Amino acid sequence: MERPTWADDPRLGPCGFSLRGRPSPPALSFVTQVHGADVVVVGPGDRPLEGDGLWTTTPGLAVAVRVADCVPILLWDPEAGAVAAVHAGWRGTAQDIVGHALRVGASLGVDPSRARAAIGPCISRDAFEVGPEVVAGLRSLGLDEGALRLQTGPQGRPHVDLRSVNRALLRRAGLRDEHIEDVGGCTVSDPGRYESYRRDGARSGRMRGIIALAGALLLAWLPACKPEPIDPAATLDGAQQALEQGGAVRAEVDVRGWLEQHPDDALARALLGRALHAQGRHREASVQSRLALGIDPGLWQAAYNLACHHAALGDVDHAIHWLQAALASDQITREQVRADPDLASLLNDHRMAFYLAGGVLSRQEEDAIAMVSPRAVAVGDPVTLTVVALSLNRPLMGERHPLELRPLRPLPPNVLEPRTRRETFSTGDEGGREYAQRTLHFGFRPTTAGTVPLGPFKVQEADRQHRTTTVLLDVGPGTAPDQGPPAEALGGGFLRAPSEVDGALIDDHIARGGALVVLEADDPMPADAPWTPGPKGDTRVFRYRAVDLEALPDSLPPRQDPVFRSILVQRASEGWSHVWEIRRQR
Repeated sequence: MERPTWADDPRLGPCGFSLRGRPSPPALSFVTQVHGADVVVVGPGDRPLEGDGLWTTTPGLAVAVRVADCVPILLWDPEAGAVAAVHAGWRGTAQDIVGHALRVGASLGVDPSRARAAIGPCISRDAFEVGPEVVAGLRSLGLDEGALRLQTGPQGRPHVDLRSVNRALLRRAGLRDEHIEDVGGCTVSDPGRYESYRRDGARSGRMRGIIALAGALLLAWLPACKPEPIDPAATLDGAQQALEQGGAVRAEVDVRGWLEQHPDDALARALLGRALHAQGRHREASVQSRLALGIDPGLWQAAYNLACHHAALGDVDHAIHWLQAALASDQITREQVRADPDLASLLNDHRMAFYLAGGVLSRQEEDAIAMVSPRAVAVGDPVTLTVVALSLNRPLMGERHPLELRPLRPLPPNVLEPRTRRETFSTGDEGGREYAQRTLHFGFRPTTAGTVPLGPFKVQEADRQHRTTTVLLDVGPGTAPDQGPPAEALGGGFLRAPSEVDGALIDDHIARGGALVVLEADDPMPADAPWTPGPKGDTRVFRYRAVDLEALPDSLPPRQDPVFRSILVQRASEGWSHVWEIRRQR
């Protein structure tokens, strides 16, 4: 048999086109093919009498058409679980039998945009000399002349290309060009391989185009019709390369073979999700990507896959949810998101517009987002946890409420050494909506190797409450840093909003006789500020009128270990910004 590349899919049984004089698997076909456009749906026990196309959703039931110069076409929608065999002579082609077949397939859930088609061996243009009635019949389809590929033969008569016409009709019915595969072969010019009525007349035999879904009845099918054996040791690199070169089916076969031996390989399941996605099998792809995340919740590739799958399915909210999870890895840039055709359907959403303008992607109109960067470090390396509270429909002059941040899962003791925390409040109108954004940055160094879950966090402003996802930090061996001040000295814990706890800390500093050192925005020299002793550590406080929400004043002395620094930044029109510091007593 000659077969399209996607016939290797393990969900299919025999799939291909038989050759001259070769036996083929048993299959259901019409008693009489009438060169028309009738297409029927068949199941077990059916015995179709007349027609030229068969659909089935019954596993193990092979359907077939007989040909000897006409065009055999096989159809398969992997998500609907439906297959068809179609006989397209010139009369059937002139009646658009493939378009009619796909309309019948719609009753089975067939979607042309994800369907595969294989065009089998048939008469070539060079061998297909026709009369004016054939040309007129094919022209009545309304295709452009390029699809007919008319040429004048040696006898001065026209020749047409049935392959090209049927490919054009499949495209017009909604099939993607990359899903239409032509196995080639001219039945007239290769007598050793193909049957041809035009060449041999009544002495000719018939070949068959056969297709079936995999099922129990397939156990006795001929070896030539079974999928090629899969090498279980196939490398993921080879599958990735096949996928990049457009060989999604080959990549799927290789990865499935690998997963038979390594079912818990999360990255392989994510790669399988990409291979299925490339074939338009988005719901199956979602299953594999979710399995990958179940094995490795920190696998950003699987989360990104899910964003692409849901975008293709038109589910914008879920696509944005998973894209946000993938972006938390800090492995994807805005430019990559903007350029990815799989995410193009999201670009008109105002949440994406805000992200592309400002770098923060929210799942809803109001949201809280947690991110950690970098995701993998050694003990003692600096890490930043960022929590963003975002409202995309808040008027610029709306009331500002205190922010409350609470970890819903307490951190194990002695897993990190706090260094800084910082809160900023900003407003604007990026992405076509007025917005308000509170951003909290927590800088620390991990002290213990392992996987550290950060979050989830509850973020509350007035009556608005949101919950972030959990982000995972992978920590390898390294040199543990010196411990800083105890958590209770930081206002009840490290992971708190400065606007919530720093006021009481500053009041305590003043009550102990500490000064408030005012920094001038235009003073380039570091201020000289004394430390005030206290029972939990020495403290000092700076105040300034912010002219830049990102940059601290040049006159602020550099932070040195083991000093912990807490910062609140707001526009000068909204009040003072401050820096509160504490150091462990020596």
